[in-house]
Amino acid sequence: MENYVYSSPEMQEKIEAYLPRITEHRRDLLVKVVQNRTRHFCMVLEDLFDPHNISAVIRTAEVFGLEDVHVIEEVNPYKVNKSILKGSIKWMNIYLHKKRMACMEHLRKKGYRIAVASTNTNNSVLDLDLSQPTAFYLGSEFTGNHPDTLAAADCEFKLPQYGITESMNVSVAGGVLMCYLDHFMQQKGRQNFTLSPKERDELLLEWLERHLNDESASSSITRIGDE
Repeated sequence: MENYVYSSPEMQEKIEAYLPRITEHRRDLLVKVVQNRTRHFCMVLEDLFDPHNISAVIRTAEVFGLEDVHVIEEVNPYKVNKSILKGSIKWMNIYLHKKRMACMEHLRKKGYRIAVASTNTNNSVLDLDLSQPTAFYLGSEFTGNHPDTLAAADCEFKLPQYGITESMNVSVAGGVLMCYLDHFMQQKGRQNFTLSPKERDELLLEWLERHLNDESASSSITRIGDE
């Protein structure tokens, strides 16, 4: 923690109270990972049918350092698939939304532009202005994103592809998309897209609490719009 700069003395006191209770390896790993976390991009999964696909995207998002994934379950409820997640959900924040339009409103209030995957556009993800905070929507395996979502989106995009097949598996598409996003951040300097010092400290404290209290995966899930 020698080179770690806390956002405030108060946060330093809270975090350092936990550190003697974890191994040096775990401490160094959490500190390294939290400093690379980003909310500049987030993934939004709209009414996916197969929980395997949702969990695969969540796991991939964790690997690429995206902290938040939003799941719209207006039609299909999400069921946690622990065998696919491999513990990744413990380090994520997952938001479950009952209504697609409420989800979009929530994201816009957070400052996100809405980019929706579509096979009916010529606009490549490479054509987007990725300097703007962007929420990337991936739709149902069978029907794609809902027409209301497409109509209300700020832009549509597709992934570059050169074969005859018009689409790829949604979890694979999510992984390919995140490769492009990661490449963009690397080119521009990932430090320009990571969490603010305050957000970073709050997340590190949250991770330490989850880890030490051995909380279940459900601790990382927030339901929005259940009323």
